[in-house]
Amino acid sequence: MSHICCMARMTSRPRTTTAWYRGIPYVLDLVRCRKALVDQQIEGRIDSMESLGGACGISRSTASRFFSGRQTSLANTVVILKALGLTFDEVASSPAADHDGTASVAIPTQPAPDGRLDGAAATVRRLTA
Repeated sequence: MSHICCMARMTSRPRTTTAWYRGIPYVLDLVRCRKALVDQQIEGRIDSMESLGGACGISRSTASRFFSGRQTSLANTVVILKALGLTFDEVASSPAADHDGTASVAIPTQPAPDGRLDGAAATVRRLTA
């Protein structure tokens, strides 16, 4: 007799996400954040997304949004990282600087109905600090 194991299909979780704060892009290392969440759970400080939200003064939904790579405010990002025992500098990085001292970030554009691009720039350039 053959046994077929049926498992729920799990979507892949993003390893990184690009978040924009004050018009500046940052790449967040979500794997490091998830590992820190597991560490906090092992130590008994946090046991669920709901308890993480409660510890941060945010909703469970906002905490889940952060870990799924969806945009959250800078204030919420910082408070989540603090609860995880991380700092912003430990998980966020700026895109690499170009040879002229600026950083470039690709922004997806969508064709307008008439075939033209929607007017969004293909590349955003900013001065590096």
